[in-house]
Amino acid sequence: MIPKNLKQRMGYACFAFFHALILLTSCNKDSTPLPASTAALSVTTLATSLTSAVASNGTGSILREEWDNINGNDVNDIPVNSTPTSSSNINALEGPQNHGYNFGDRMRGYIYPPTTGSYTFWVAADDAAELWLSTDDNPANKVKIATLLSWTNFRQWNKFPSQRSAPVTLQANHKYYIEVLHKQGQGGDNISVQWQMPGNIMETPISGSRLSPYSTTAVASTSTSTNYVSSGVFNLTGAHDLTISGKSISGGSVPDITLINCYNIHITKCKLYNSSDVGIHLINCNNITIDYNYFTNVSTGVYAEQISKGGIVVNYNQFLNMKGPFPRGQFVQFNNVSGANNSISNNLGVNILGQSNPEDAINLYQSNGTSSSPIMIANNWIMGGGPSSSGGGIMLGDNGGSYLTASGNILVNPGEYGMAIAGGDHNSIINNTVYGKSQSFTNVGIYVNSIGGHTVTNATVSNNKVNFFNASNYSNSAWLAPGVNKPTGWDGNSWGANINESILPGTFLTYK
Repeated sequence: MIPKNLKQRMGYACFAFFHALILLTSCNKDSTPLPASTAALSVTTLATSLTSAVASNGTGSILREEWDNINGNDVNDIPVNSTPTSSSNINALEGPQNHGYNFGDRMRGYIYPPTTGSYTFWVAADDAAELWLSTDDNPANKVKIATLLSWTNFRQWNKFPSQRSAPVTLQANHKYYIEVLHKQGQGGDNISVQWQMPGNIMETPISGSRLSPYSTTAVASTSTSTNYVSSGVFNLTGAHDLTISGKSISGGSVPDITLINCYNIHITKCKLYNSSDVGIHLINCNNITIDYNYFTNVSTGVYAEQISKGGIVVNYNQFLNMKGPFPRGQFVQFNNVSGANNSISNNLGVNILGQSNPEDAINLYQSNGTSSSPIMIANNWIMGGGPSSSGGGIMLGDNGGSYLTASGNILVNPGEYGMAIAGGDHNSIINNTVYGKSQSFTNVGIYVNSIGGHTVTNATVSNNKVNFFNASNYSNSAWLAPGVNKPTGWDGNSWGANINESILPGTFLTYK
């Protein structure tokens, strides 16, 4: 069954093509510097809002705690709230190999990045493991960045996509809480963590020189409450090595934050709202991290365009009610974004029908990762979409693109479609869960189609669970366009899976 949005999607691609041409000639309104009357903050003013570094160094070890005689193979079986059988300090983020049966262990302490930039973590283990990292030295702010539900061999880093974290921007010599949970049942056992530092430098495992043990007397450095300070909009050109934190910004008719030709900037714990334009607009920037922010009542949350050097990280944000109108209306859109270490991961997004006007929740337009560092769209929760007849959940390869990987996302009633590959090379939809009830605008759960002549090659669609109903209440979980090569893993998906709206909590946004 041909998706009903085919003509609309082709029109969207044509619009986006001409939109890109306009941008290149600097005539698009989104690229125009803000007028002098706008309450924009200069780089000098911005310096007063920088977060201070906590200069420190590793002591050479990290705490390892062990609980013996614990049955089960899951991390949840570890009784972390009880006294461990034993504890010791070890000199790397790696436990003993072939240590025993039926035990659980936890390695926890603090990690100190040597340089500011983007870091990617991997965990390898037998049997199961979770890797957690905090936004600071407070364990209360930790988030799970990588996980294993089954075993790997010793230092086997590429068996499952979930072993690898999304890129995380860390500040040099800051102190971050880190925790590794590991559960061993029977057979061999191992647990190791490595990271890739700026400059593509690998450290396997993470050395004790980057670590210090957890202390129960440590004082939390950051409150978990959200306290914003009212601010004017930010309009920065050529700025770098800055942090924008804790601001409440209402944009009105302009973006809340505009960055042009900027690099090494961290936007965190801000509220971006009430703009007929976008929340954050990035033009020709690199190494920008946008995390733990709240976006509501804006046309699009984050719009990044003309990025060639990579490092655009949009992780752990929350979005409510994107207003559009078309072609805007995304939680996040990458337009001509390329390079390594780009990520849209661990975000939460809700569009309430009648209170929003979304297009695609996440859209990748003419964007390209690399073979060793694909653009990751991972572990996002998306609820709600429509009534657009062409918009839906996650769109890869819009008007082309390559090395895009959508993994571990959960979508409920995301719009006309759930997930799609519309063109491009080496684009993948793996281990996602998609449910869509019948609505007047719904059509298909996952589709793959070479739209507008942008051929789909080397695609992967595997291990997804999909249950999607079209406007006629007909089960329509998947569609592969005629003439498109069957993606790797296509026959191994669970089409018409026994899932419903309960795959996501009814309420999960926590920011205000």
